[in-house]
Amino acid sequence: MKSWDWRSKPLRGIRKYALWLQPAAVAVPWIMVGMLLLMLHMIGGTLTASEGVVFDLPSTGLSDGEATPLVALVMSMPNGDETYVFFDDARYALGSDISISAFTTHLSERVAKTEEKALLVLADRNVTCEQLGRLAAVSRKCGLERILLAHKRSEVSAE
Repeated sequence: MKSWDWRSKPLRGIRKYALWLQPAAVAVPWIMVGMLLLMLHMIGGTLTASEGVVFDLPSTGLSDGEATPLVALVMSMPNGDETYVFFDDARYALGSDISISAFTTHLSERVAKTEEKALLVLADRNVTCEQLGRLAAVSRKCGLERILLAHKRSEVSAE
């Protein structure tokens, strides 16, 4: 009688003793792909390169409740095209040279009237470092000595 090769071939070598290793050997490439995707996701936001100005913030010297007469609000628009500075009920676009010159004139007039040469900047988290650097350059040109970058405190619920 002739065999039709319906029977499995005899196992040779280590496969005879480690039958549980075969499914694991098939799953290893998929596990590695998953681990690589997870690692890329974890380091994806940390490796960015961008031009801008580095701000060295002092660890002491400024109290939490220090009063500043000059306050500017910096916000970027949802579409990301334009960044606006709101200062003394006026809006200035940081991308326009004409608007920056008007802001410089307005800020210089206000700095001349105040004794304390500090500007409190309330910046949205979507504002780029480039835009903050541009604001710092304008502030330095106007005669300001300090720029205070504020952060939002997390609200503690009182129970």
